[in-house]
Amino acid sequence: MADAFEAGIRNCVEICARVERGQTVYIVTEEEAADRPVVEALTASARDRGADVHVVWGPAIPKDRSDDIPPAVLDAYDRADVLFAHYPSLKREALHPRFPGEARVRVPNRARTVSLMASEWAGFPYSVQRALATTLDTLSAPGKTWRITSPNGTDVKGRFGSRESTVAQAYFVEDEGGRARRNFPGGVHSPVVAVATEGLIVADHIAGFGSMPETVRLELVDGRVASLEGGDPEGLMRESLKSTDGFIDSWHAGVNPKTIVPPTRADDPRAWYSYSHCSPMIVHFHVGRSHAPVDVACFRQTIEIDGRVVYDEGELTIWDDPEVHRAMDISRMAGSMTVNTPIAL
Repeated sequence: MADAFEAGIRNCVEICARVERGQTVYIVTEEEAADRPVVEALTASARDRGADVHVVWGPAIPKDRSDDIPPAVLDAYDRADVLFAHYPSLKREALHPRFPGEARVRVPNRARTVSLMASEWAGFPYSVQRALATTLDTLSAPGKTWRITSPNGTDVKGRFGSRESTVAQAYFVEDEGGRARRNFPGGVHSPVVAVATEGLIVADHIAGFGSMPETVRLELVDGRVASLEGGDPEGLMRESLKSTDGFIDSWHAGVNPKTIVPPTRADDPRAWYSYSHCSPMIVHFHVGRSHAPVDVACFRQTIEIDGRVVYDEGELTIWDDPEVHRAMDISRMAGSMTVNTPIAL
């Protein structure tokens, strides 16, 4: 396990964050949210690369006061060139308005335990993950068409719009050479803007909810939800969707086939979704043009771009793309790493 753990740390610090000599690095950790050996190993690795490293521990942020961010944590976000975040109670919706022109590399790290940092998920070469994501970004050029189907009955199509999306701007930045959010181990490709969306989404999961008594069926007309059926008997899922403006802002899918999901969907649906949506087995749509959309997920999807299948029933099919193939060669990634780790859907 020691070698795998060290490989995960190296993948996080060197390949994902690209820590360099002279940078100011902060490692911000919520109390009891990460194993101390993980924080200590990240600290040592960044210092070995010549960075000035600061470690900040803070209390969990109360759910009813999501804007009550500890001053030391805000200071870290303000001062860091590179910031590793282990702060699950710090919501992106609360953080984004404070740093609309974010000018740092930010690495939200889900491999917060020793076992996760030593897993194939953390060991999956971040360079290959980025190559998969950027290849999908390139294929998803404005004006091209897309179609998504799923075993449960999803059949929806549309075109790609411009890159200017409320959701995309809140969560991702395309300029990897400058400010950027780099999820580790990750990951998903950048949200692709959806226009002229028509058809039917049969949702296998709605973010914020647990298992679904019945799938939710979203009929789309002119890019907007025209009707809703199914879900929980109380109608809470449908009400959640109705609280948005109803437009499909964007969508994206997972790109790390070795994704591991520690919590069960029944025990902790929010945490389950946070992990599981990194797997290629899930695609999710952002319903609502805001920094806090409702995520609507489908399982084992097939995705076509201008007729080319890029996901086939939850399996990536772009491994032979030149950029992906080159990244695999350079990283010396084993062929077995292209096979999805099964997750309980």
